Amino acid sequence: MIYTTDNRGYPYPDYNELGDFPDAIENFATAVDTDLTNSLDAPIDAAIEAKSCRASRELTTQTIATGVNVTLAYDTESYDNDNMINLAGSTTNIVVQSPGVYLLSCSVNLAATGVAGGAAAIVAASTGGVIPNPIGTSKNLDNDKATSLSCMTLHRVATVPETLTAFVRHNHAGSLTASGAQFTATRIS
Repeated sequence: MIYTTDNRGYPYPDYNELGDFPDAIENFATAVDTDLTNSLDAPIDAAIEAKSCRASRELTTQTIATGVNVTLAYDTESYDNDNMINLAGSTTNIVVQSPGVYLLSCSVNLAATGVAGGAAAIVAASTGGVIPNPIGTSKNLDNDKATSLSCMTLHRVATVPETLTAFVRHNHAGSLTASGAQFTATRIS
């Protein structure tokens, strides 16, 4: 009689039966191999093709005025396999085209001003979904070196298209200069 393991369904013979051990071990090994292919290889292969994009600010800087939400603008598209970025149409938007759960990541570097005081925040914003501002982080500004802000979250997109942006706000005495900004959206399910 052939039995199967409870949690994975691998076949194995009853130890009391005089079975064909080579066939039994081959069936067991084949079941394990098939399970590993379906449980590990297939999801990895699918993840390589996951809907994903990355926009960044690499070529220029952006002025961030005091006391207002300033939407980050991008000048470089690193990758995009679902037409989510159109820098010719908008330098600020990622437009999600496929429903699902997305891993969002955004960051920015704010140049030092030489003057102490204030704090800054970066927030990822959405035009739809359950949560309009799914993630944000804040930090006191450093007066003698750049201040880096970054945040990451999972965000469910139920209805498309949904527009994602990131904005910065600060309360420093004067405007700040932003560089090195990036925004990434990757569908994970």
